[in-house]
Amino acid sequence: MLNFTDVTEFILLGLTSRQEWQVLFFIIFLVVYIVTVVGNIGMIALIKVSPQLNSPMYFFLSHLSFVDVWFSSNVTPKMLENLLSETKTISYAGCLVQCFFFIALVHVEVFILAVMAFDRYMAIGKPLLYSSKMSRAVCVRLISFPYIYGFLTSLAATLWTYGLSFCGNIEINHFYCADPPLIKMACAGTSVKEYTMIKKMLNFTDVTEFILLGLTNRPELQLLFFVVFLLVYIGMILLIRISPQLHSPLYFFLSHLSFADVWFSSNVTPKMLENLVAGIKTISYPGCRVQCFFFIAFVHVEVFILAVMAFDRYMAIGNPLLYSRRMSRTICIRLISFPYMYGFFISLISTLWTHGLYFCGNIEINHFYCADPALIKMACAGTFVKEYTMRTLAGLNFSYSLLVIIVSYVFILIAILRMPSAEGRKKAFSTCGSHLTAVTIFYGTLFFMYLRSPTEESVEQGKMVAVFYTTVIPMLNPMIYSLRNKDVKEAMSKAVSRTFLIK
Repeated sequence: MLNFTDVTEFILLGLTSRQEWQVLFFIIFLVVYIVTVVGNIGMIALIKVSPQLNSPMYFFLSHLSFVDVWFSSNVTPKMLENLLSETKTISYAGCLVQCFFFIALVHVEVFILAVMAFDRYMAIGKPLLYSSKMSRAVCVRLISFPYIYGFLTSLAATLWTYGLSFCGNIEINHFYCADPPLIKMACAGTSVKEYTMIKKMLNFTDVTEFILLGLTNRPELQLLFFVVFLLVYIGMILLIRISPQLHSPLYFFLSHLSFADVWFSSNVTPKMLENLVAGIKTISYPGCRVQCFFFIAFVHVEVFILAVMAFDRYMAIGNPLLYSRRMSRTICIRLISFPYMYGFFISLISTLWTHGLYFCGNIEINHFYCADPALIKMACAGTFVKEYTMRTLAGLNFSYSLLVIIVSYVFILIAILRMPSAEGRKKAFSTCGSHLTAVTIFYGTLFFMYLRSPTEESVEQGKMVAVFYTTVIPMLNPMIYSLRNKDVKEAMSKAVSRTFLIK
């Protein structure tokens, strides 16, 4: 096996090994750094205190200056220290931190420059609408994206860096911890180098397909089950679209929940049904990755739609007089956009980590779809980062979305208890009952599935639980919302009546 080293620090070789040049470089870069810090901080202070600079362009420029100071301070002080130091080292933790902020701030800066270009277009192309279209609130939203996206991207990239393994060589041919030299000196942990260097030693298999062991040998029940809930969901979406009394934010979000559920179950069930009646129960390697991608994406889409629906219920019960204005069509579209964008972004990262798994002969997945725990359990390399990030992302995202729901319902409960009439309190509770039922069932199964280490026992138990949230929950959601909701039942009755009257 390879002689992996527990790295505690790296040696930065720097720009040059010539002592006289190092002193010269120290003076030059010290002057550059001082000018950078003083110039950019001065720019930020000037923009803050000058009323004539209180415009979107200078608002974005102040953030660009802030990022430049941070960007330079992430690299230059350590470089200056090493230029005068005999031991030009950086700790392993310090190296990861430097990598994280370097990647994050690179992405932040390039997107701030893009935002500034958009601002110039609005100022020159639409001068009459500029002040209204580029309001303070809009500017804050525009500047938030580079920071959020940059740091999320950097977190993913740094976790990949954390997965690199080293075999003795700790000299980085650079003046800071940069990804290219780290990848070059690593002996395992990168998709290309790990594959080419230790493939023969661990007998890695070029996987083209997997065998899904499946769940049951009674396909007729599964087929019936699939047809029933697919028809229920298609009917639910059509019902919401054609019923005027359901054109409210609650049912707008519910239609997207139904849409996500159809995708969620259709991503898994058709292949499961095919394998139940097929002699060879296989799924191709690309097909497995596609299934993983959409599964993870729609899990996150659904949990955050449930969080948005909780917020909607708080607005409806806690602020009924402001509800129609605060929850306008535009606001609803913005709220529903986040689950889709964030869900697919997280899924892309997670699927790339799945691509980093390696297999040594065993291609039998103890599941009826390509599930992460089962894949991690059967892989023979590349599992550490995948398992760690799976549990971390699942824990953070599920907990954060659940926190939004809990906080919303705390405020809802306070608002309900303040209502003077018992009938009003009963009606308010009834509007929340369906949502709370769906949340309890869905989150309970997800926490059980993804917050445990993959073992033979947990994978086997997870297979049973997976049946519940891939087939049962998507079928139960429209029933929960329809049978417990007066508006939906009335809309359903009218739709059925119109159908028979037309005939």
